[in-house]
Amino acid sequence: MSDWLAPVLATFVTLPLLLFWLVYAAMRLFGGRKRAAFYAAVNAATAFFIAAVYFLLAVLFGKSYFVHLLLFLLGLHAAIALGYWRKKADFHLAAVFRLFWRASFLIFASLYAGLLVYGMMARIAAVL
Repeated sequence: MSDWLAPVLATFVTLPLLLFWLVYAAMRLFGGRKRAAFYAAVNAATAFFIAAVYFLLAVLFGKSYFVHLLLFLLGLHAAIALGYWRKKADFHLAAVFRLFWRASFLIFASLYAGLLVYGMMARIAAVL
């Protein structure tokens, strides 16, 4: 089993958009609803976007930013929880985590795209 698991996971960490597209296409094929397929793809790809950003930061800057990313995620979760509590005057952990997970997707997908562009530009500039 491990003969195929490591390359598949490495592919999805390297190309989380591929995982997003595959999950979306499979859910559309079998489920049919666009919104449910999109949210399933977001839920599946978020962890891989976070991992991809971590590894891009490590490769581009030669330093581990694990603690920084972990603190950022904890701070983001705390900020969303506090905002939810202040707005609704109640606290539902499932709703807060769903908001946190979707916000993480937006942030880390954007960071992934930005770091890819930065990395390509840095490599091209190094060659010139």
